[in-house]
Formats: sequence, C-alpha cells, structure tokens
Amino acid sequence: MSIRPKPPEGFDENPPLDAEFFARARPAAPGEAARLRAVLERIVKAHDEGRPVDDAIAQARETLAGAQ
Repeated sequence: MSIRPKPPEGFDENPPLDAEFFARARPAAPGEAARLRAVLERIVKAHDEGRPVDDAIAQARETLAGAQ
C-alpha cells in the first residue's frame, strides 16, 4: 500500500453534506449492515496484525458493489 500524497492547499477532505447526499441515503437491507461491518472489521484486523490490507479492501469493494 502506498502513502497517499498530501492534498492541495485548501482542499477539504470532509466537505459539508448537502441535500443531494441525503437524498441518496437509504436504510440498509436486512443483513447488509452486518456484511459491511464484517468487511470493515477484516480491514482493521489485517492492519492491526501488520498484514497487507489489499485483499481485505478488495473484498470490501466487492461487498459495496453488491450493496448498491
């Protein structure tokens, strides 16, 4: 995993959430929250154990793609 470059001066990584963001929000389908939590926990566990997180991130991406 490579180090992310510093963002440009004045770049806001946490912009305010607008009405469009909330318009796209939806409740989680049954079991979806548990699946998403599980893949996030795998990423954190791999990082905590000093293992590469690439596989866990790839699995999270697949899970997120299926959730949309």
